[in-house]
Amino acid sequence: MNGRDHAKRDMTVGYGDRTFALRAYHESGAWHGVIIENKTPLRNGLPPASDPAAYFAAAIAHVVAVVDAAGIPAAVKAS
Repeated sequence: MNGRDHAKRDMTVGYGDRTFALRAYHESGAWHGVIIENKTPLRNGLPPASDPAAYFAAAIAHVVAVVDAAGIPAAVKAS
């Protein structure tokens, strides 16, 4: 794998009336990622994960915490 050829996985998550795009990418032996809402990256302190599923689980938990902190109860819809 060269410096520009990183593995990546994408997921869209709807929670409440909000939609988030999640991207996990493999770099330096671990999975990192970004969480985006309306073209704006959300700040998060998520640590690198061992696989994309572990990153997505942590990212979804972060999204739920952010939305719940805003006082909007809802169910998660992932695709």
